[in-house]
Amino acid sequence: MNDNVLDFQTRKSSNAEKRKEARIDALRQAFQEARGESKPKVSKNKQKRSRKKSR
Repeated sequence: MNDNVLDFQTRKSSNAEKRKEARIDALRQAFQEARGESKPKVSKNKQKRSRKKSR
């Protein structure tokens, strides 16, 4: 009968930890954007070019 017992506290704590990490990441990103330290954008030269033949 003890095989069907669920431990809600451990599942709740792991989900709460993930939510905290997501909130921290969102705040870090918002502060970096406010300071003008956003991530460098991918240059257009490094993107894969399509090979269309011109006629």
